Amino acid sequence: MIGQSTAQQIVNAVRDVCGYDINYISTEGVIIASTDEKRIGDFHEIGYRAAQTGETLDVYDNYTYAGAQKGVNIPFRHHGTTVGVIGITGEPDEVRRYAQLALRIMRLLLRERDLDASRELKRAEFSYVARTLVQNGSISHEYLQEFLKQKDLDYQERYQAVLISLQNPDRTGNISVMENAAEAVLSRLHHSFYAYEYPDHYILIISESAYQEQKSVIRELTEIPAKVCAGSAHRLMHVSRSYEDAQLAMKSRNDLFVEFDSLYTELLFSDLSYHVRELFLNKTVRKLSEADIKLLKVYYDSQMSLKTASEQLFIHKNTLQYRLERIHRLCGLDPRNIQDASVLITAMRLADTLEA
Repeated sequence: MIGQSTAQQIVNAVRDVCGYDINYISTEGVIIASTDEKRIGDFHEIGYRAAQTGETLDVYDNYTYAGAQKGVNIPFRHHGTTVGVIGITGEPDEVRRYAQLALRIMRLLLRERDLDASRELKRAEFSYVARTLVQNGSISHEYLQEFLKQKDLDYQERYQAVLISLQNPDRTGNISVMENAAEAVLSRLHHSFYAYEYPDHYILIISESAYQEQKSVIRELTEIPAKVCAGSAHRLMHVSRSYEDAQLAMKSRNDLFVEFDSLYTELLFSDLSYHVRELFLNKTVRKLSEADIKLLKVYYDSQMSLKTASEQLFIHKNTLQYRLERIHRLCGLDPRNIQDASVLITAMRLADTLEA
């Protein structure tokens, strides 16, 4: 029930506290871990007896029993079953006082191991359900119902897929620190579960109501930093559509937090072929310089107010008028005309989307 690695961890931890050599003896009487490496693999007669009887047995000399030295041998039970024996080497009357300490250390280490195993099992289950749902795969209705019940989730609710991408493009940062930070935030969310996608993505499945209630917590992920993109809400069996929405949102903007429901012109861009995009951009904003584009953005952010835009650009209104006319001559679209303005704004948004 306890492997050599865990057993060695146990004997090292006990020795660090009491200072004596420690053996971990299997129920078959074999020393599988020891702070005295020469004894690993030896048969320990008294350890075998202690495992079979469930009694603590003392040894007062190094010669009477096969493979045994002076010391105390304490059987250990885990989940109601004897799983091994801890042997503390030394004068029995001196080392016996460490017996209960050794047992306590074993219980703590095994409890931690069991918790780790339980967490890994849950993580695997969450990943399986999340991936199956977003990929529109087949999943047993009965299994899904039981899973949702354990997570206190309602099958009838609408759910959203949220993509989280850790922003570490050159891989120079400490990715494990970023993962720990992301999972610390994700673990605080209720009515949700998530899956890790190698090398730096997470898929969060969360109920629509919980998403709205906990949006401020989800936004904390951007501080890691991570890009967070939320899909629209759908019934759980159609959450793959929300996942597709979130993928589109991930491609659409440079912002660290993007909601699919906030997208407009980006939806039109998603189905444009490469040829059509290039043709449109070449006819419009690619005829302009970066300074021209910056000027247009300020002008349109100012609601096409010459006064407001010129103040923000620190230029005279007449200078702004001249530059807008120059843009008109370069691309054939008049930035001051509402119809031409809509074309230029759309072209600038498409350009920004492609750069993202």
